Amino acid sequence: MNRFELLEKLGRLNKLIIKEYTGTPDEFAARLSVSRSTLYRIIDELENIGIEIKYSRSRCTFYYNNDVFIDVHFSVKEIDDPEELKNINGGCTIFYSLLCQSDSTLWRLTTSH
Repeated sequence: MNRFELLEKLGRLNKLIIKEYTGTPDEFAARLSVSRSTLYRIIDELENIGIEIKYSRSRCTFYYNNDVFIDVHFSVKEIDDPEELKNINGGCTIFYSLLCQSDSTLWRLTTSH
């Protein structure tokens, strides 16, 4: 899974959880085009940073168990001023192993309260 696919899947994961329209774990994995084990690895990574995701058998959906949600941002901006390049800070705040393997590409996934 490349970085753009991961960001897109995280955005889709968030929308489905907010709408409480994930379905069973197998259905949710299929909606994200990942295996069930990959789905649970992503959920584990999110739980490691404080985003509690639970599953309700009675409602047949995953849901956020706290007031934290995912806010995925990606933007491209052309920089004309060489001095502005000196002020750029970047990196990864989470998903280091999934998102930032060995390069220093500017990617950021933030959580909002």
